[in-house]
Amino acid sequence: MRQFILTLGLILAFTALEAQRVHHDWEDVSVLQINRLPARASFLPFIDTPHDSYLSLDGVWLFHWSPTPEGRIAGFEQPGFQCQQGDWNPLVVPATWEVNGYGTPIYVSAGYPFRIDPPYVTTEPDKSWTTYEERNPTGQYLCEFTVPTSWLTDGGRTMVRMEGVASAFYVWVNGERVGYSQGAMEPAEFDITSQLSTPSNPSNPSNPSTPTHTIALEVYKYSDGAYLEDQDFWRLAGVHRSVYLIHTPALRIEDVTIRTLDRKASSYQGKVSYRLQVDPELAWEGMDGSSEGIEKGLACVKGCSLKATLCDEKGFEITSLQCDASEVLDLQHKAGLMNEWFPQRGPRKFGRMETIVEDVNEWTAETPYLYTLTLALQDSLGNIHQQLQQKVGFRSIEIRQGRFLVNGRPIRLRGVNRHEHDPKLGRVMTEERMLEDIILMKRAGVNAVRTSHYPNCPRWYELCDSLGLYVMDEAGIETHGLRGTLASTPEWHAAFLDRAVRMAERDKNHPSVIIWSMGNESGYGPNFAAISAWLHDFDPTRPVHSEGAQGYLLPGQQPDSEPEYAPDPATVDMISRFYPRTQDAYLNPGMDENADQERAENARWTRLLSLAQRTDTFRGGILDGIVDNRPVLTSEYAHAMGNAIGNLDRYWEEIYSHPRMLGGFIWDWVDQGLYPTSNQKGIPQDAVLYGG
Repeated sequence: MRQFILTLGLILAFTALEAQRVHHDWEDVSVLQINRLPARASFLPFIDTPHDSYLSLDGVWLFHWSPTPEGRIAGFEQPGFQCQQGDWNPLVVPATWEVNGYGTPIYVSAGYPFRIDPPYVTTEPDKSWTTYEERNPTGQYLCEFTVPTSWLTDGGRTMVRMEGVASAFYVWVNGERVGYSQGAMEPAEFDITSQLSTPSNPSNPSNPSTPTHTIALEVYKYSDGAYLEDQDFWRLAGVHRSVYLIHTPALRIEDVTIRTLDRKASSYQGKVSYRLQVDPELAWEGMDGSSEGIEKGLACVKGCSLKATLCDEKGFEITSLQCDASEVLDLQHKAGLMNEWFPQRGPRKFGRMETIVEDVNEWTAETPYLYTLTLALQDSLGNIHQQLQQKVGFRSIEIRQGRFLVNGRPIRLRGVNRHEHDPKLGRVMTEERMLEDIILMKRAGVNAVRTSHYPNCPRWYELCDSLGLYVMDEAGIETHGLRGTLASTPEWHAAFLDRAVRMAERDKNHPSVIIWSMGNESGYGPNFAAISAWLHDFDPTRPVHSEGAQGYLLPGQQPDSEPEYAPDPATVDMISRFYPRTQDAYLNPGMDENADQERAENARWTRLLSLAQRTDTFRGGILDGIVDNRPVLTSEYAHAMGNAIGNLDRYWEEIYSHPRMLGGFIWDWVDQGLYPTSNQKGIPQDAVLYGG
């Protein structure tokens, strides 16, 4: 009876505690976004010339910072709000808060800077922690802007796009809440057309005919998404990538996917699929069943087509194709079109446009030849309503008999892991810093980079395309402080998949991206199996990687028998390990030099060549009895943070000795130092370190 009363008391106490918690979207794993537009490829549409439908909001914003959400200023997003001097200061966007004197930069190697209590990030931690005082730093941003008058009268749509905000944020335009998003390294895009219809200042003093609009952001350093952002680096916050507006016509190109397939000699099959979007009001009227409604709904689509033109590096046209826009949009959901492109049984069909391109200049890291594909949405008279351009690199990727092939030839990855880090700017990446990194990598013989451990700035991929680097593109998923717990927790599956989808949709057209990586140091479980299934079906042209997807020693071994291992899960296309040993004998102080026994710190890591030499077989399922013959890779090795990377030559003697050995990525590219500053809002000299 006493035990029952005690148990009941604990349950009631826990229930009361939960009832006291204030609900926040940023502490609710079921809320990943509000009104965010679907993920898409990274491109800027235009009408006549590049950037004619684009407006940058980068520059000086007004900024208020508080160490906790409770310190934020209420009503700041409302039109006519008066910023009090001293509460608000100018801050350049993009920027990292901590290197500008707002909050404490914290370096964490393995663990969270806040108390572990998923999905909550504001539970009271130990008083010695920085987050005891800076429980969840909150930044509020204000910016006034104007748009061309035509954007408000031409019936088109205007979107705001944030390329990177750490870690979660709300956005308002002219006092009206637009939406919410989380994910520090993934873009977020919102339709703000309706909000622009009511300007915050109808009579702009500098130009009375052009009204002034206000955009407001409220950014939280930590959110439930931060449980997936436990990367070993400085924990920094802010709007660290560009913010800009895009204007499109009512009928617009929403997305495009490009694939180069079926390499035969010097010929490639090129396929292009794309999505069109029409204003919801028109689409709805086209679905009301009446002839008048259909006529009105399809009026802006009739006679429109999409023309694709492929040109070489010198601008000479290679080929052109054309496709009917109304069939792609399919507002009436015609059975024949659905059966052709999205059948009831079997996979969807890919390639609204396809052609064979002869005598191709193939793309590799050594020969980064790029073609230009222009897509033009035009009416029956040939008038262009919208255009976009994408660089195309013709290359094929295969895994055959344990070897990784690019354009039919085996390669090895002489790679590095690279954090996005600037000693002065923190998380902000400039063109100069990215170019410096790539040029130094090329000079050092590096041919590959792993975007450890999140999608990088979009410009990085363009530079890798044009200058030539193989990229392992990694989803922003790392749960080091919780090990593999969340990988097998059902309520987190949508959050896991969301990050992989946003990465792949954004970066799918870059020839430099040759591998999708599902994340880092997060274990393995059904949430990763779901990501792998989605990536393989979404993009069958690239293999999938995860270092956490590892096999195990099978039980019931006889003492004198060779050890047997379960192969790594079949959901990954390569075997990957951290910090493997070479085949050399390792020093064992206090033990006979011929002893087979290993010191614990030596025995912790696998020998990479031994993995390549093993002939494990799958047991059970459709792969039963199949020999595991996947490429073998070290996604981190030769730890170089403050070290001289030691026996690199021994590693590469072994890598070149076996055909299955794919190579590896050194940890990491550059030490993550931050410059101290002497001004009042500089980095504290005693910046807090956790982990080390």
